[in-house]
Amino acid sequence: MAESTSRNSKTRGLVVPVEPSAEPFRTLRVALELVPDSRRGNLMLFTSAGPGEGKSTVAANYALVSAVNDRRVLLVDADMRSPTQHDIFGIPRSPGLTEVILSRRELHALTQPIQGIPGLHVLTAGMPAPRAGDIASSSAVRDLLTKASGEYDIVAIDTPPMLVGSDAAHIAAHPDVNVVFVVTKKQGTRRVDRAVAKLHLVGANILGFVVNREGSLSEYGYG
Repeated sequence: MAESTSRNSKTRGLVVPVEPSAEPFRTLRVALELVPDSRRGNLMLFTSAGPGEGKSTVAANYALVSAVNDRRVLLVDADMRSPTQHDIFGIPRSPGLTEVILSRRELHALTQPIQGIPGLHVLTAGMPAPRAGDIASSSAVRDLLTKASGEYDIVAIDTPPMLVGSDAAHIAAHPDVNVVFVVTKKQGTRRVDRAVAKLHLVGANILGFVVNREGSLSEYGYG
């Protein structure tokens, strides 16, 4: 990895793939691949019940460690309500997902490569959209995910929290999407139950639950 990428990663919540700090995320990657009831799809959606659970950081680091073994990985910031992936990686927010959907721009033309990680590309959220929920539920997003699934080995999707809007549920209904649900120990079980119920309503495949503790993955569970 380039020195500049390693230095900046410590201030943006990113691990360095070759250092011990990345081990929990490498373990997560392997664990998710080995879940027996995983769908054959390579679309991995990261969400949570509410804000502040660390789902964006987990999604970013999962994508990062997945790209170091000569894999082509796309990280999509579909949290158009409160996007963070452009800040995490220090890249421009726009153009991105909004432009792909609303302006019919080509996916490959708007993904941004990450310096020092040859296999990793990020599709940022793009310009602010007044009706993010409508975009998330559109057939254009489903088509984009299908296209990305065929062009990349892994597609990690960062979505809004379940209790903030319907965006994550709409995307989770895609037949090839696997859901990773991020929680913190401070999160009440009632809120988590409500969020998981919304996922069940759309037939989502919940691949696993990850407990995030101050940026460190501490537990894994699978349903």
